[in-house]
Amino acid sequence: MIIFNKSTGKVAEATFCGLSAAFKSDYVRHYAALDPYSPLLDGSWKKLSECLPDRLLRSSVWYNDFILTCGVRDILGARLVDTPGHCVIFGIHQQIGRSFSDSVDSVVNLAGIPLKHAAWRHTERLSSPRSALSQTEVSAEGSRFYFHVDNGSRYPDETGSVFSTADDATAQAIVVAQELAQDGSWHGSSILVTDDRGHEIVRVRIGR
Repeated sequence: MIIFNKSTGKVAEATFCGLSAAFKSDYVRHYAALDPYSPLLDGSWKKLSECLPDRLLRSSVWYNDFILTCGVRDILGARLVDTPGHCVIFGIHQQIGRSFSDSVDSVVNLAGIPLKHAAWRHTERLSSPRSALSQTEVSAEGSRFYFHVDNGSRYPDETGSVFSTADDATAQAIVVAQELAQDGSWHGSSILVTDDRGHEIVRVRIGR
């Protein structure tokens, strides 16, 4: 995950894991400015190999000295958040010698909503340090979240459950949606997660 600061044109924050974890500082320090892929991303998931021709990649310092050196063959990425101050890029790396699984599209569609929610929260923290401190203090004790089933008429959750963060509550909503999806009659409905003030946190669709 890479967060770009639009006012400076530089990386505000980056989190790399797996194949590229050891190369994060190289990207932030040098290769971000040479990256031709990230600016092409929007709200849909796109593969590096489908965005840029092989001829261009083979002549790219970013691709040859960074991407291939990481052991990466291709990337599936999207722009999760785009605000006046920041944009958040998320990418999944495909190792050289391997191919993306046939299920990768369904995985990213399932994970898309919680990923966007987490990215929004992250940019809010960057924009408002004081707000970030307040959220951290609340998270230390835990907050109550409510899981409503919405299928046109809402089945409300009256008691809720306590989670340390909104991201943990979102993860639980995904689990609930997956369980309900086993019963085809719930397909098309959603799990709506709200905080204790009734504000919507995330909406997770059940089934396809």
